[in-house]
Amino acid sequence: MTRLALAAITVLTCITTWLPASAQTTLRVLLLRHQLQTVVASAGGLVVRPFQAGAQPLLTPDVTTVIDVRPQAGGLLLAGTIQTMDKLLISPLTGATVTVDGESYRGSVLIERDAEGGISVIDVVELEDYLYSVVGSEVAASTPASALQAQAVVARTYAVAHLGAHEDLGFDLRAGDQDQAYNGIAAESAPVVNAVDATRGVVMLYGDHLASAYYSACDGGYTSDGRALNDPQPYLQAVRDPYCPMSPYMQWSASVPLTDLIAGLAARGAIAQGVAASEVRGVRPGPVDASGRLQTVVLGLRGGDVSVAGTAFRFAAGARLVKSTRITALHLDGDLVRVSGEGYGHGVGMCQLGARGMSEAGLGVYAILDFYYPGAILTQLASYERRSRAFAQPLRIAARR
Repeated sequence: MTRLALAAITVLTCITTWLPASAQTTLRVLLLRHQLQTVVASAGGLVVRPFQAGAQPLLTPDVTTVIDVRPQAGGLLLAGTIQTMDKLLISPLTGATVTVDGESYRGSVLIERDAEGGISVIDVVELEDYLYSVVGSEVAASTPASALQAQAVVARTYAVAHLGAHEDLGFDLRAGDQDQAYNGIAAESAPVVNAVDATRGVVMLYGDHLASAYYSACDGGYTSDGRALNDPQPYLQAVRDPYCPMSPYMQWSASVPLTDLIAGLAARGAIAQGVAASEVRGVRPGPVDASGRLQTVVLGLRGGDVSVAGTAFRFAAGARLVKSTRITALHLDGDLVRVSGEGYGHGVGMCQLGARGMSEAGLGVYAILDFYYPGAILTQLASYERRSRAFAQPLRIAARR
């Protein structure tokens, strides 16, 4: 047996070994911010406690199935009663799910008054339970198994790396594009649960640190360098991706109202406030990086040219319209900016459609991760605490095949 084959078997053994329940990691996932009201429910009843160790329930748990919570001067208005506290933990009495404004989630719900006078709604959930939703929210359940497993490893690594990332705001991750899509129980399915369970506890390391586990929907045939996200890493390089298949995201075109673009750029501080659309004489591409993504976009104004960052241009125009900065055509057409491009997202790290293409070509989870994060290693997450990280002995990803 070759050393590479032995490595593959060793990693497979690692991946299929379940972690004990005691090694579970708890996440705080922000669902909503600055809310003036939220409704929490669970068919089996709810337990409501102050957010502190050993606190006694505030409401009789066996009769409370729906709770209305609102911010109030000096505390929270809970089911019509003012509670002089800023944090409440609401947990399902039986079963594993709780509903927030009609959407069901695993875990418990933390309600916290924010500095702006609203409330933040945070799901306090175990890591593996969180991944059941994230993987299904990020990619289709019809995705082949090895690509689903790769998504699970990458999403787990990203989540663990972001523990405490927003400690000042009381949460770790946001539900949505700013971190990872998280659509609750509705996103779960048997193939997704199987992929998460098959990789339970597995994360990626590079050296002694968690790998920067970025990913995007479609890299347009060329991955982007980590410097695009201000995170230069030796394993995040601009390389051609032959696995990203033709899709609605591979090639796209958009028409952006010039007034919307100017307003968006001004709001982001990319151009001066007060610049009028009538002052713009042209819009043209600037230089590109090694992956073909625009580093800058040039606005021709009456007073001279102004260059803005390619990412600032994309988000000012609307990231769902201008799907990436791998732009192939750009010009001003009357009061519209015409844009064509390739890919969807920043393109750094794993391409989700590329991972699917690799899986459909018969490649396994190790090959997928090694292609998008060359030099990274897989390991079981032995334990993780907010102030201390302890990992099992790293096991190398099998060579590309």
